[in-house]
This record gives sequence, C-alpha cells and structure tokens, in this order.
Amino acid sequence: MAETRVTLPEDFDFETYINNYEGHTRIARSLYIAKHCDALAIEAYKTALNEIKENTLNTGKYKSVLESLNAVLRSQGQPIVPVDQDWITKAQNESKRALESLEAELKNAKAALNKEEIRAGHTKLGDFYFKKGELPTALKNYIRTRDYCITSQNVLDMCFNTIKVYLDECTFTHVVQTYISRAESTPNMPDKVHNMSKLKCCQALALLGGADYSQRYSLVANALTEVSFESVSYFNNIMSANDVAIYGGLCALVSMDRRQLQTQILNNTNFKSFLALEPSLNELIESFYKSKYAQCFQLLDKYSQLLKLDMYLAPHLDKLIQLVRERAMIQYCIPYSIVDMRKMATAFKMSIDDLENDLAGLIGKKQKIDARIDSYKKVCIIPPLIKQVCL
Repeated sequence: MAETRVTLPEDFDFETYINNYEGHTRIARSLYIAKHCDALAIEAYKTALNEIKENTLNTGKYKSVLESLNAVLRSQGQPIVPVDQDWITKAQNESKRALESLEAELKNAKAALNKEEIRAGHTKLGDFYFKKGELPTALKNYIRTRDYCITSQNVLDMCFNTIKVYLDECTFTHVVQTYISRAESTPNMPDKVHNMSKLKCCQALALLGGADYSQRYSLVANALTEVSFESVSYFNNIMSANDVAIYGGLCALVSMDRRQLQTQILNNTNFKSFLALEPSLNELIESFYKSKYAQCFQLLDKYSQLLKLDMYLAPHLDKLIQLVRERAMIQYCIPYSIVDMRKMATAFKMSIDDLENDLAGLIGKKQKIDARIDSYKKVCIIPPLIKQVCL
C-alpha cells in the first residue's frame, strides 16, 4: 500500500526538529518523514544514513536506506550516493571481533559462576545485537539478564533495554506494559524522578502505538503530565520535550473536562514549561478552554499539518480532530436548554447544515448528547439533565 504523502508544512525546519532526538528514534523519525514528505525525503534519508553509519553496525539497514535515497535522487535527476564499501567492511570486521570477544567473556563468566559478570555479559551481547539491528537476538539477551539482577539498577536496566527493543520494533503489545509496570515497582529506585519520567514517556508511546483502547488518550495525558521538565535530557532517545507537550496536550484536550484542563494542563507549573515550547498548542488549548471555538479549530487545522509528520501521532490525527470538535459542541450545549443553531454555527464558523448533521450524529448514533433537533426552527432542545458519555 502506498505511503500517504504530506505537503511540507510552513515553518517546519527538519534539522531543528530532528536535533531534539538521539539514538535509534532519530533514525526512525527521519525515515518516517522521508517516506511521507517528498520535499524532505533527500535530507531525511541522508540524516538517517549518517546516523546509521555513526552509531550502528547495521549494514542491512544502511544498504536499504541508501537504496531508498538513491531512488529519490534518480527520480529528481540528481547524482546518486555511492555505496561506502569501506564502512561496510569496517562494520563487518568490527562485528566479528566484538562478537568473538563478548561470547568468550560470557563463557568465562558462566564458568566462574559469577552472577554479576553473567548479567553484564548478556547485557553487552544485547547491546551488540541491538547495534547490529538483530532485534530478536538482542531481546533474548536482555531478557536473560532477569535471572542475574542483584540491584534495583540492574532491574531498571533490564526493563529499559527490553522496552527499547519493543519500541524500536514497533511491537506495542501488552508485554511492553508489563516491563513498564515492573520497572515502576522497582524498590528503592535510583534517580526516581528521571527514571519515572522516562517510563511515562515509554508508556505514552506504547499506548499510542498499541491496539485501540477506550481510555487510551486519557492514559496518555495522565502519563505525560507526570513527566518532570527537569528530566528532558534523560528521555530524548524516546521522545522530545516538544512531544511531551504535543502528545500530552492534545490527548488532554480530548479526554479531560474543563476543570481538569485548567488544573492539570493550563495551571500546572511543570507542564506549562513543556507547553512553552509549543506556543501554538498552548494558544489552541486556551482557545478551547475559553470557548473560542472558531479560533481553536483554525489553530488546530494549521497545527495538524505539522503533526502529519509525527510517526506516533499521525495515525491518530483524524480521530483527535474529530474528538476535539465533538467535545467543543458538547461543551457549547451544556449551559442551555435550547440552543440556537444559527448562533452556534456562527460561533463555530460552519454552515448550519453541517452543524445540524454533526449534532444529529452526537445525539443519535454516538449518543453523546441527550437532545432533539427542531430542524424547522433550527434549534436544539436539551432536557435539564444532559447525558454526557465520556469521549
């Protein structure tokens, strides 16, 4: 199936964006943008290629990305990038030497029955295979350290390494949450604020990437509002501080009521530090909270163009926009017993026919408002008690 193509958003600077990340997430996000935005494809593929050469031994991924880059270059009549055979040979030789050394080290540790050295040996082998891109083998070695963990730090390392592989594979099963929960329950957790913040970021990605779940957005918002701004440098191999603001803010918008938005988002000193990095998003949330719906939707439409390049949020974008609109309509109707749909359409800057169709859907199929529409008088009549179903 062909990839969805995204027009280059205004004011999007790829270099500034990608420099917020480190490690494998930098590669993954570069490749996502390269595959979805023609205007950025060459720059993004080159960034991924350089990152692979500098920080991995993954010759297979190098060849695959180079082939994709050259296909784009050919289509634009530009010279192709030649294969760096020297790097491939160097990586292969380094891999061979490293594997022999690490296997010998682990064998000696087992012969000596040294629990700590066995744990360290499996961890090093896991790191080696992760660097090579052999994720199943990396995972096996990381999981094998479980029986040799002595300290709380050992347990955390095992959990984070295992989670790292699942996230890199984009395997968002319940197993990921199992390791997140295990890490969260580690007794006497060292650097607790930083490690808990990193775990909350992992949890958010696992929820966004996983199977559909009714409370998904609420859980993402709750997780990311607990991330400490002081821990930013500890999780940029998972997500950026801007991502915390964007994922947390949008998910809060579709899952929190007005009081929660005020206390947990807009008046939350810690989370406001994240929102300060995304002033457009901050303005969007404030517009919604202050019932400036037309302004909110205008900002959301503009902001959504940027979010189409986000590998975790793009699949949710249409649904999130729909939920924001639905919550806005419900919020508008709550104070009234009779809603003048002409005035409401003006407030939302939409045609009265479109508004009527949307309200009919909320009343009928979705049952999110207990009301009835008088199509002739163009009013929506609401009983004293409104049945609000949690979005």
